[in-house]
Formats: sequence, structure tokens, C-alpha cells
Amino acid sequence: MKGALIPYHGYAGIELPPTTSVGMAAAGLSPFPVRFLLCCFLTLTVVLGEEEVSPAFVSLSNVTDEFAMLSFKSQVTRDTYNVLSNWKSNISFCQWNGVSCSRSAQRVVALNLTDKALEGTLSPYISNLSFLQVLHLSNNSFHGHLLVDLSRLPS
Repeated sequence: MKGALIPYHGYAGIELPPTTSVGMAAAGLSPFPVRFLLCCFLTLTVVLGEEEVSPAFVSLSNVTDEFAMLSFKSQVTRDTYNVLSNWKSNISFCQWNGVSCSRSAQRVVALNLTDKALEGTLSPYISNLSFLQVLHLSNNSFHGHLLVDLSRLPS
């Protein structure tokens, strides 16, 4: 059952496989501009005969993760301990509180905000973190639905 809505009730943690991705369409936004830019860049890379993926491609992927994380932050209505105070565009998101990134691709693989007294709505953009494997949000006050692609969850 793809794209099912699962109510979030503050479970101790949600383990997501590394390839879970739902896309911006779930939030009512068109993923076309981002996909178009990715396709253009990949086409140029192949046409120009570059053998390695350039830092610009990694940077474009990082923009998706940064946007998803900033969208998550924008839905937080209370941050009692200012945990998200360093979640700013001028700081690498891999250095943000509670965020862990892969070493090779600099993509978000874990978000651990357990016991941070955060309140707000769960942002659907979290599902755009395509490398996310661990999501810990317990002992906070989030409401809403967490969109999970159930067909990719381990049996």
C-alpha cells in the first residue's frame, strides 16, 4: 500500500529504509522543477563526458535535504530549549542539532530530536529525505500524519 497515511503518536522511533521517498506531490507541490533541473544537469554531465559526478550535483541533492529540514522547522511552533536555533541556511545542515549525515554523499540519514520539548505539525517534506534511515521524535508534541511508503518498509 503506497503512500498510506500513518498517524504519529510519539513512538520511540521510526526506522525507515534508506530508499524511502514519497516526493513533493504528496504535499500538493509539483516535483517538476527539481526533477527537471536534475535531468538537465545529468544530461549535461553525460554530454560533456565527465567521468565523475561533480560537486554541483551533490549540492543540488543537498538542497532537497536542506529544504525538507527547513520545512520541518517551519512547522515547529514551540522550541523550548532552542534546539533548532542553528538550523539556518548559512550553516551546513549536517552540523545542525539532531541531524546525522552520510559521510560520502552528505545526505541526512538520521534525525534524532527525542526529548527536546518540541511542538508542532509533522511536515510532509520529511518524506523527501531519501537517505533517511532513522527518525526519532519521541517525547515531543507533534501532531498530524507521517507519510510513509509502506511498500519499502522491511517485512
